[in-house]
Amino acid sequence: MSVSLVCVFNDPAVRAQCLDRSLAGIDPDRIELIAVDNVDHRFTTAGAALNHGVRVARHDVVGFVHQDVFVHSAARLLQVAELLRQDSPGSWGMVGAAGVSATGEVLGRLRDRVELVGTSAPSPVDVDSLDEVLFLAPRALLLQHPLSEDRDLAWHAYAVEYGVRLRGLGRRVGAVDLAITHNSLTINLARLAEAHRRVAELHPAATPVRTTCGVVGAASRGWRNTAPVRRHGWRRRALLGSFTARRARLQTGAGRTVLADIRLDVDDVLLGPGERFRVVNLDRGGSFTAFAGEPIELTRRGAPFELSCVSEPAGLVPHFASGARGPLLCTNLTVDDLSELAAAGVIGDETVVGIHDSDVWLLDGVDVERLPASWLTGRAVPFNALRPRMPAPPPYASGAATAASGLRQTGEDGVLR
Repeated sequence: MSVSLVCVFNDPAVRAQCLDRSLAGIDPDRIELIAVDNVDHRFTTAGAALNHGVRVARHDVVGFVHQDVFVHSAARLLQVAELLRQDSPGSWGMVGAAGVSATGEVLGRLRDRVELVGTSAPSPVDVDSLDEVLFLAPRALLLQHPLSEDRDLAWHAYAVEYGVRLRGLGRRVGAVDLAITHNSLTINLARLAEAHRRVAELHPAATPVRTTCGVVGAASRGWRNTAPVRRHGWRRRALLGSFTARRARLQTGAGRTVLADIRLDVDDVLLGPGERFRVVNLDRGGSFTAFAGEPIELTRRGAPFELSCVSEPAGLVPHFASGARGPLLCTNLTVDDLSELAAAGVIGDETVVGIHDSDVWLLDGVDVERLPASWLTGRAVPFNALRPRMPAPPPYASGAATAASGLRQTGEDGVLR
């Protein structure tokens, strides 16, 4: 079993602390890392850079991965790569860590920043499209049918376009659990709309195509994408979220309840000198931790983050007893989970409970002075926390069209995020 991983990077430090560290010590005869340097913008499109990596790859399955990805399990990556060695009609042409089904469901379990997202897919499941964060394909297929180098695609939608093409060749496109953490620090949305339009122009008969960044083609012109819905849709989400927040507040006695996407706001929770930010995801069913060795430590904007998982709410309680070690964030909860934690006596006046669509999270051990300004509204639910101030990020999880104050956007600088 072997695979070549191609990573186009423009930040050596990010690549070193994420991707390189996760693959350290692995025999290159099993996993070959091909790092394509784009610091000086040698390549103007993702397709051009990645096709270069395919040509120099030594193994017969090639993966494409972002520089800010931590691969938890080399064995799992190699296991999935074996599926791509079958070369027959109807076999898999490409598989990836995150995809969107024809019904809009996000498939593939991964950690996005500090939260587990996506429905678990232990075996590949057919999808409309794959996200570019990590996907694999046979090298022979990639040489015969290279990734598009179309300038309008630039650094977006190259996996989406490739999946549409492969389906036209009779190959399947699927999402599967690959046990990765995407430690994204920025959001690159520059020319995303142009890339989606180009995919629709190249493959009009295949649209609509659902992606982690919206819908390509005719469906994107439906009522959900009208100006009034785009402008005021956050109000409906805020109203629905407020009911959940009120229930959480009444059942737990939490000091503050907010509507916010913690994946975006986490970087606005300022850390004290020498503090370690502890993140514990509730991995109900263990679909992520089945392949991921935990815990791991990553860095976000100079702050150390320790990330781990537990399989049941009771497993969270011991982490509160270690409060002296720094702030604690617990994610992937439900209101019922909060009630169980409240009964255990670990939720207090200084605890912050967050609601984002159906996701519930809990933050403990952070002084009120260090909370984001949008959260500081006493015990009231801050409706403004959900109001978009800039375009929404690639969500992975459905419903993440809500942008929050922590969103940082970059330009077309060649980073594959």
